[in-house]
Amino acid sequence: MPFPTPSPESVVHAAACREVLEAFLTPTRLDRIEGVLNGRTRHISLVLENIYQSRNASAVMRSADGLGLLDVHLIENENTWSRNKGVAKGASQWLELHRYLNEKDARQACVNNLKTRGIKLVVTSPHADGHTPETLPLDQPFALVMGTEFSGASPFMMDHADAFVEIPMRGFAESFNISVAAAILMHTLTERLRQEGLTHPLHDHERTVLRAQWLFKSVRNARGILARHGLTPPPSLPS
Repeated sequence: MPFPTPSPESVVHAAACREVLEAFLTPTRLDRIEGVLNGRTRHISLVLENIYQSRNASAVMRSADGLGLLDVHLIENENTWSRNKGVAKGASQWLELHRYLNEKDARQACVNNLKTRGIKLVVTSPHADGHTPETLPLDQPFALVMGTEFSGASPFMMDHADAFVEIPMRGFAESFNISVAAAILMHTLTERLRQEGLTHPLHDHERTVLRAQWLFKSVRNARGILARHGLTPPPSLPS
C-alpha cells in the first residue's frame, strides 16, 4: 500500500467524531459523503509544479475532486498557490494537499515522497517514448505531473520521470490550457481505471478518517459540538 494506514487510535477517534456529528446532517448529505468516499481513488495522484496562476491550480483541483482523485502535491518554490474560492468552489478542502513549503528543495522532497511509496512519476510532455492517455500503463499507482503554464515540467522532473504522457493535438494550437489538459487527462485515465477494474478503493481505515474530516467540514460549529462531548477535531490522514 503506497500510503501509511491511519493508526488504531486515529481510527477510534474518527469513529467517535462521526457518531457525534452525523446527527447534525440530513440523510441526503450523509449519502452524498458516502457516495464521494466510494468514488475516491489514490491510484492516481497529481503534482502541480510551480503553477503561475493560482486560479489555474484551483481549477485543476476542482476537476480532481469531481473525477474522484484525492491526493494533490504542490511544488511552490517559485510560485505559491493561494486558494481561489471562486474557481475552486471549495474543492480543495475535500482533497489531501501535500505541500513542501518548509523543504529546502521542494522538487526533490516531492519526488522522494512519491518514489519511496512506489508511486511512478508520469510527466505530461511531448516525448519520443511517451504515451497517450489511452496507452499509458495503469498497473501501478502513479502521479501525473503538470508543469508551469509557460514552459511545462522542469528539467528536474523530466529527468526523474518514469514515463511521459501527452494529449495528441489535431489543430494549429500546440497545447491546451493547463486546466483543460489536466481535466482531459484525469477524465480519460479515471474512466480507464473504472473500465479495467483498477479503481483501488480506499482502505476502510482511510474511509473512517476521511468521513470524520468531511463531517467536521460540513457541520457548522463542529469544533464546539465535539468539545462539548470531550472530543478534539478528527485526525488527518497520515502523510
